[in-house]
Amino acid sequence: MTSSGLKIRDLAKKAVELLSKHNFARVYTHYDADGIAAGAIIAKSLLRAGKEFHLTFLKGLNDFEPETDGLQIFADMGSGYCELMSRIDADVIVLDHHKPNGDINPKRSLVHVNPHLLGIDGTYEVSASGIAYLFAKELGNNKDLSSIAILGAIGDKQKFVGINAEILEESSSSGCAEVKPGLYLPSGKLSKALKMSLEPYLDFYKKEEELESFLKKLGLDGDKEVNELNFNETQKLADAIVLRLLKIGAYEGVFEQIVGRKILLKNLPLQNAISLVDVINSCGRAGEMSTALSILLGDQKALKVGIEISEKFTVEILEQLAKCRSEVREGFCIRYLILDDAVSTSPIATILSRYLMPDKPIVVINIKKDGKVKVSARTTEKIAKKLDLAEVMRLSALRVGGVGGGHRVAAGANIEKEKVEEFLKEVDRLCCAMLA
Repeated sequence: MTSSGLKIRDLAKKAVELLSKHNFARVYTHYDADGIAAGAIIAKSLLRAGKEFHLTFLKGLNDFEPETDGLQIFADMGSGYCELMSRIDADVIVLDHHKPNGDINPKRSLVHVNPHLLGIDGTYEVSASGIAYLFAKELGNNKDLSSIAILGAIGDKQKFVGINAEILEESSSSGCAEVKPGLYLPSGKLSKALKMSLEPYLDFYKKEEELESFLKKLGLDGDKEVNELNFNETQKLADAIVLRLLKIGAYEGVFEQIVGRKILLKNLPLQNAISLVDVINSCGRAGEMSTALSILLGDQKALKVGIEISEKFTVEILEQLAKCRSEVREGFCIRYLILDDAVSTSPIATILSRYLMPDKPIVVINIKKDGKVKVSARTTEKIAKKLDLAEVMRLSALRVGGVGGGHRVAAGANIEKEKVEEFLKEVDRLCCAMLA
């Protein structure tokens, strides 16, 4: 392990030492794929260690009321809420990879395990589930949980560099994962996989004739299973997908993530990593986190339910995208989209920023029925070299009395309905200032 990896391992050891003083832990984690994966790793490792726990999935910490006493563990959240963490009158472990928004001044004992504190890039090099895995490894013999950490990294669009690369190597060596030449495509019949895929997004939904022509030119059978494609067929498809992505205007950085290899998670109920990420993420967005957790704990019946949830969610996102593409508006340095009570903003923002409109940051505003507003902001790695979306969201939300943060390429905020216009103006202003 690298020197940075060893230092973060030392922090993980300290977290285990704090855990050893307690028989019960209250665990909170995020509801996306990485957060659910982190929760599954923590849950399984605590079970094996004989520790009692209560696990809760949260969309955020804005309305969070901290409990007092005992031990509280926060995964995939906490670092961006340093003031809140400082108010908790209990022992606290934070296992996060988001950029901290300040210092935590704990009332009792605190162990804050975050890559940014050690100069490691938490946007690309290690996810929350990766941090949870380092914690689990210090707690016991939990190398088999490495496959869940890999799933979390893929769910957060990370790279397999740094600590992620070390986890992937460890997982491969122990037989929990396998890296093969291929494509990052979901499993299933080829035509359906191409049509329904959100990552990569190929813009074939409700374009049956176009898809049929695409496959015919390649001499590929749309009814053939993706996993059954031979090397030559995979190679032809890879070349055609790159051309398709160029045609729709995708960010060039997605090519290396999609073409070249696929990852199999051999000890999980669904081995194709991309397919499993889709299922776990869809369950989270649909509010079915318990189903997602059950899948990662090995429940085959839950997997069947999860696949049904995923297919329904995917159709909803593709329908939403078809309706709203023409409603994207131009700012000076951003594009923005305002939705009314949409099923989810994150996949919409990701597809727009990575595949359809990658030349500017995209901000998707979702005005919920209760008047609260959820913001998802996305940009490309190229733009993020100059612009920090986490800081843009934090400062813009702060200006209007909200809360924001995240990563340089993917961030979010929660604000009030009447503040949307002011918020967007501030986001645009800050992006222009950073990009100047």
